[in-house]
Formats: sequence, structure tokens, C-alpha cells
Amino acid sequence: MNYSDLIQSIRKRFKFSSNDSFHLEYSSPACSSVYLDNESDFKMLFCCAKIYHMDNVLVTVVKDVGKSCSSTSVVVDDCAEMIDENDYLGDAFKDGPQKFFLSDEWGSYLSHAGQKFESIADFRDKLRKFAVQSGFHYVLSRNDSIYVNAVCANRDVDHCGWEVLGSVASINQCFYITRFNNVHTCRGMIRNRSHRQLGSKIVRTCIESTVCLNLGLKPREIMSNFKSTYGYEISYKVASRAKKRCVEKMYGSECDSFSMLSWFREAVLETNPGSSVVLEVDESTERFKRVFVAYAGQIQGFKFSLPVLYVDGAFGKSKYKGQILAATGRNGNKGFFPLALCFCDSETEENWLFFFKNLKALLEPQGRIITFISDRGVGLLKAFHHLRYNLSRKYKNKGGEIVVADVLQKFFKVAYASTEKSFYFHLKNLRDEGGAATIDEFIREIPLEHWCRAFFKGCRYEIMANGIAESFNNWIVAERSLPPFAMLDQTRMKEMKMMSERSVELKS
Repeated sequence: MNYSDLIQSIRKRFKFSSNDSFHLEYSSPACSSVYLDNESDFKMLFCCAKIYHMDNVLVTVVKDVGKSCSSTSVVVDDCAEMIDENDYLGDAFKDGPQKFFLSDEWGSYLSHAGQKFESIADFRDKLRKFAVQSGFHYVLSRNDSIYVNAVCANRDVDHCGWEVLGSVASINQCFYITRFNNVHTCRGMIRNRSHRQLGSKIVRTCIESTVCLNLGLKPREIMSNFKSTYGYEISYKVASRAKKRCVEKMYGSECDSFSMLSWFREAVLETNPGSSVVLEVDESTERFKRVFVAYAGQIQGFKFSLPVLYVDGAFGKSKYKGQILAATGRNGNKGFFPLALCFCDSETEENWLFFFKNLKALLEPQGRIITFISDRGVGLLKAFHHLRYNLSRKYKNKGGEIVVADVLQKFFKVAYASTEKSFYFHLKNLRDEGGAATIDEFIREIPLEHWCRAFFKGCRYEIMANGIAESFNNWIVAERSLPPFAMLDQTRMKEMKMMSERSVELKS
């Protein structure tokens, strides 16, 4: 049966002629009087019956002259066809195994005048959730630090009387409801799986504990979990903003995070002697430039790892982006061993020099020859290109661009020669092209082991790739989306947990 069938059934039952005019009304716990004028209203009737667990709904038939003729149940006795409410309900309200959601209790958050809340923020949060669960929209006619007055969004159109008014008590700073009319006299609305006022503020309170335990939670995972747990659909944008609000509540804003680095440095040096934390700021503006961090446990633990360090940079994914430079070792089980981190603005030559300068101060006392393996990053390549620049200066005003280009090309072949025989072969070609005197003078200025592969004194330990560094970057992928202070602190906790688990595994 649809709305048209209901009208025809009523005309037949009460013997109304085609000239008789009438309208239908019914009541629900939320609204004292709801008009039944079209098919949409007919569908909403079944939604209300399902939400409020009503076995039947009494519909009043009112003639336009104002006299009530009679009242009858929605299920008309003399109809050959019974109304199946499942034809008018959404999937969330159809008959079947009833599923309970954590949002079910939101409908009881506001109950009576005199109700007490911990704070005005607590009241605002519960008001939003109450409106979402009850399926209506509201507007704030007054909203300041003391008073909150909310009315139904249909007040101006349908003159709805729903309203809640409250204020903060100065004696205890708690919020009390002073006036509460919980009866909607408007047409109401159908409760859907989404709601306009279900924003990131509500979602943040629901996922806060989950995000705290799993910072790597993705917005789409939040959307799926929220739908299965609370029964509502949220957008990707709302989920992403809600997660950011959770992180800000735990660690503060992005701007505050940079100011916390000074405190972080003092705390690490005081509580973890032997650690190295170097914080650099711009002297003129006192703005952050870069920070280097290596903990004492990692410095001591690296003594028992292979004398190999994988260096690589990974981009940050927080508001101000940035770059994370890392030096990672390899233990005896071929697993990675984090040694040092540097957070800076970008992967530049200046930042790499800062990183290696502080790394050298940690490694020199160990007295070992360390092999560095990189992926030929932008900043690291510039160190080698510096040699190319110095060599090209030797030919200033002595040859054209073509000559200089040929010399540099042959110089690269010398540098990348893997054997001494190949080195001397390419060196002869370089001397013939660039002049023996000029080339010999340039080579004498820099030790061969610092730039030529054939004379490299270190050992590669059969390592041919930079996979360990990539594994470490992927290991901290969730932390890379956090502000600087939170990123360093969470990485520290993650490294401590890893070292503890390895220690327990060793003893077992």
C-alpha cells in the first residue's frame, strides 16, 4: 500500500465523496502533531514507528471544516492488502537481527531541565550527538562562554517549539539546562545514515582512543570503523580532519610543536646521558632550522652492529612538510638498527653537512671504519659535484665549454672505475684530454680513497642495495605525518619498544 491507496481506503471507509476535503495527522514521542500529506510523509511515519518501537500509529482524519470524524490505525482493517513497513524503511531500519551501535545512547544525552554537564564544551558535544541521533537540525540563537540557546532549524518555517537553553554556574563552572522543550511541532525529517551536523568535532571524540593506539590509522579505515561501530557514514574529509584534531589534542598544534623541541632537547640530555641532541635556530629570527637526535642506547648498540650505515632522506607529511634524514645500521640478523635522525626543511647540501658533522662526532670515538651506503640523493650528490666544480675552475679562460665538458665526462669515468687497472686506463685518457700538469695537480689535492671507487678502503659486506634505509622509512611512515615534536617522541617510543622486544627475544 502507498499513500494514494491509503487515501482511497479512508474515503471508502468513512464514505467521503469526491467533494469532501480532509487531511491526516498523527503523533509521535518527538512531535505532538505531524501532517501526513504525501508519499514522503507516509515513509517518514514508518521510520518514526521503527525508531520509537511503536507497534501501531493512530492516524486522525480531520475534515477541512475542523471537525474530527474518527481515528484509525495505520493498518486499515477492511483493506485487502496489508502495509509492509519494510517497503518504506531504509536498510538501517528494516526488520531483521537488530544491531546495536555505540550511538544509540546519544538520544538520551539531553533529558530534562536542571540537567548538569561537566562544562559548556561537554554540553555542546552532547547536544550535537543528541541532534544526530534524534534526526533533526538545530541552530544556535545564542552561543558564548556562558549561555547556549539552541532552537530547531525549522522554527522560522514551521514554527517548531523545540528549544534548549542553559548557562554556566559561576560557583563550579558546570553547565545546567534551565529550559528544555523536547517536543517538535515541525514536520520533522527522516533519520539517515549521514547527518549534516556529524562533523569532525563529534568524530574526534569517538575515535580519540583508537588513534592514540594506532597513529597509522588512515581516513578510509576511520570511515569504515565509524560506520560499523556507530552506524553513520562520514566523508573522507571529516575523517581526515577528525584524526588531525586527535593528534593536536595529544601533541598540540603544528606551531607549538616547534617550540617544544627546545624542551625535548633538555629532557633527553638530562634523562638519557650520553645522547646527542643538536638544535639549530636562525640567529636573526630565532626560527627553527634543523635538529639532530641520537640516543645513548643506539650509540652504544651500534658498536655491536656491522660498520655499515645506510643514509637516506624521507619527506615529512605534516602541515609544514620538512625532510627526515636518517642513518640506519644493520644488526647480525640482517635487521635494521636506527642510529640517528635529523629533521630539517629540505634535503640540501647544508643540511647533509650538518647531519654528517654530528654523525662524525658520534662515530670517531668508536675507532671503526664505517661504510656509508646511499641512494645518491640530491644533497649527497652535490658533495661529489663539488669536485666537478673545482675541476672546471682549473680550466677557466684556458678552454671552451666543449673541452671542459669532455674533461668532466672522463673525470667521472675515473671516479667510477672499479679496479686499479681501469682507473689508470681512464686516468691516461683524462690526462691526454685535460693536460697532465693540470690533472696531476688537481688529484694531488684530494686523497684517492675519498672519491675513487677503485681505492675505497671500506668493505661493502656484500651489500648492493639501500633496502635497509627504505625499510626504516616505511617503518616510521605513520610518524612522518606528525608534527616535529610528536614525530621524534613517537619514533623514540617505537625504537625503545623494538629494542626491548629484541632483548626479550635474545634471552628466551
